[in-house]
Amino acid sequence: MKPVSRRFFVFILTAVLATILINFDVQAGVQAGSDHSYSVAVRVLQKNNFVRNLGPQDFEVLEDGQVRKIEAIYLVENNKLTRVLEEKPKAVSLNKNYFIIVQASEYDKRLGDAVSLLVNNYFQPGDTLTLITPLKIYRFNPETLRGKPRSQVSREIQNLMRADIIQGSREYNTVLRDLKKITRTLATFGGESVGADPDVENESDSTTSNFGIEYMLTRYQDTLIKLDGLRLVDQDKFLSFARSLKKTPGQKTVIFFYQREFRPELSSRVLNQMMSSYQDYPHIINSLMELFQFYRRETSLDKEAISQALADSGALFNFVYLDKKPVRISGVVMNEQSEDVFEALTEAARATGGISDNTSNPVEGLRKSAENASGYYLIFYRSEWQPEQSGFRQVQVNLKSGRDYQVRHRRGYFLSDFSE
Repeated sequence: MKPVSRRFFVFILTAVLATILINFDVQAGVQAGSDHSYSVAVRVLQKNNFVRNLGPQDFEVLEDGQVRKIEAIYLVENNKLTRVLEEKPKAVSLNKNYFIIVQASEYDKRLGDAVSLLVNNYFQPGDTLTLITPLKIYRFNPETLRGKPRSQVSREIQNLMRADIIQGSREYNTVLRDLKKITRTLATFGGESVGADPDVENESDSTTSNFGIEYMLTRYQDTLIKLDGLRLVDQDKFLSFARSLKKTPGQKTVIFFYQREFRPELSSRVLNQMMSSYQDYPHIINSLMELFQFYRRETSLDKEAISQALADSGALFNFVYLDKKPVRISGVVMNEQSEDVFEALTEAARATGGISDNTSNPVEGLRKSAENASGYYLIFYRSEWQPEQSGFRQVQVNLKSGRDYQVRHRRGYFLSDFSE
């Protein structure tokens, strides 16, 4: 497999190509035929426990606000199928295709433990696993998994993940380390003493200690832009990945581990002090004002577009946001720079019936994601649409009982894909 870019939203294009090469024609999750029959996987919970005793009378399916006729309901738990309603038999694929995506700048052993938990506790015969690291994509098909002990597969995956995270994040971590040093030096121009980050403190840095504020501001801005470029969100490639998922048959479960990111910025107190100290130097004031604008820039991510694309893919998208504590540097604010991705992918998880988990423990995040995928009702229903219709069709599943249930399912699909 060829190495790809170090950051997820760039290398995800390779995942698209790898998935498209599978060349499946089945539309998973929303299945269409001449009778306009579609399906939606529904998870019903009460106090975080899956509810498994529901009947046909409990469900109501609506498309764009219109009630649709239910033709079949199957209860699926751990790859075992129970027929709840079957007016017309439907073909059901129970095998799961797991996609584990890891974006992290630091390797955490518990990431390996999380994948080990998936392989040893949740994998079933016929399931597949695709591991997407910051460097490569690894696909483990059923034949590969059957040919080796699960403990061996687990160790291989852990080794691959560790090596790729360390190598793939090397440039990012180097730029981040440089930015910390530069920011610490700039803070001294605002009256701050040397900071308390051992990673920075223990390294001598001749490139930041003997230059004036004009040079350091320019270098800071250049390094800040470089760091931001390493984590650019390529929305088009992400949407392509979602479209390619739709071509994969069976149930698709995506678990995206995203490690919290921080960007070193000058504190408002230091910036205000610098503005006061250098008010007679317009070029310095202009540089400081540019920093204000960069800090406050808005994200260009289209949350609705990403959510609809993932919902349309039929995949269950689970977002595990890995929390970590920022370092402390006097006069420097380690500002979180994950808000854009966090908001967009949290919303995407909701739109697919998946979960969003904010945790410092990857094992717990995977367990919740796998449990969420293990039990569901697969509901087939009839739809009505005209060939000229297109766009995103909203799907809503209601429970008639009115009890305190939590219902998770995909929010809809794009009709144009079936009418072309």
